[in-house]
Amino acid sequence: MKKNFKRVLAVSLAAALFTASFAGCGSATEGGSSAEIKIGSIHPLTGGMAYEGQALVNAQQLAIDEINEAGGIKSMGGAKLVLVTGDSQGAADTGASEAQRLIEKEGVVALTGAYQSSVVETTSQEAEKAGIPYVVSVGATVSLAERGFETFFRVQPNSEMFGLRAMEMMGQVRKDDWKTCAIIHEDSVMGTSTADYITKYMDQSGLELLGNIAYSASATTLDSEVTSLAGLNPDVLICVGYYSDTSLLFRTVNERDMKFKCVLGVSNGAISDEKFVAEFGDSVENFINCNYSINTNSEKAQALAAKYKEKYGAEIINHAVFAYESIKVIAAGLEAAGSKDGSKLCKALKELVYPNSEMVAAMTGDIVFNEIGENVNASLCLIQIQDGTNKVVFPTEFAESEIRYND
Repeated sequence: MKKNFKRVLAVSLAAALFTASFAGCGSATEGGSSAEIKIGSIHPLTGGMAYEGQALVNAQQLAIDEINEAGGIKSMGGAKLVLVTGDSQGAADTGASEAQRLIEKEGVVALTGAYQSSVVETTSQEAEKAGIPYVVSVGATVSLAERGFETFFRVQPNSEMFGLRAMEMMGQVRKDDWKTCAIIHEDSVMGTSTADYITKYMDQSGLELLGNIAYSASATTLDSEVTSLAGLNPDVLICVGYYSDTSLLFRTVNERDMKFKCVLGVSNGAISDEKFVAEFGDSVENFINCNYSINTNSEKAQALAAKYKEKYGAEIINHAVFAYESIKVIAAGLEAAGSKDGSKLCKALKELVYPNSEMVAAMTGDIVFNEIGENVNASLCLIQIQDGTNKVVFPTEFAESEIRYND
């Protein structure tokens, strides 16, 4: 079935190229000039996660603009890149349909996505069927890279690394009176797997786990879950979730006037976001997030942040940095392959050594993919809300401020 699909796709592409050559339309060809090369981007652009999804697309468009302004893909005659977007609406099935549309009707040579691991799962399956690369923008679940796909590549850390590094770093920074913790997480594959790895590596933190509470990311109330949390009364609250559900969680927590010695987000889509800080103000002061962040010690990264703010009128969110990097990696693969053929592009990405761009805090090595498509040098940091802004506080070599503790 897979071979027949690829044969039909190959014939269709060949026919399209043949027609284009007589029509005089620029389509990227081996060793020749090209008008454009399309890259597909699938993210939630409507619905409860549209804010995050649009931020990722914004950063990807900045990367596209930079590449084109620098002369495009030089090994392909200066071919210009075009970002073609698809709206997953936050649903796995919709994401798969959008992937099919971008591949079959738009003719994209690679896909990126998708913010939610459940959508990455279905959209990357479509890329594998078509034999084109899928470079994850955001999507951390470990199992995504364990399916034996030849076309899957992930620049960011996976959920096991989130669990391990969060607990390791908590063990290094926690106060002596932080003795107990509870985990509360959304119950999709992302939240569940991350919570499982936090539990697996809990002994690295020196904390005693009192309980693990799950909820739906689409929940409209978290009253019962917060009641359960109050009964546990942990010193440290560890939360895994997306923006909208994390906001609901802390609105409910604040209504109950609940306090914790520390709040630690892990792979949390809200805590390191300026919108979250603006919404909750002083009540979230000193919250910590184990995540990735733009590298505040890098002039290139700060230039990107300034460019993003100038164009879109907002601070670049942490997830958007890896979305930006996903486009740069695809472009480097195209440059190395000198072709938009899927098998050649995948081969180039597997062999790629993409120099550390210094965009991401705590990532010290080049982007290099292992045999299952994971970036072997992906890493994480602790980001804390201090005086209403986000500051990297650990590891110390990337820190822009010292960690602060509640009284």
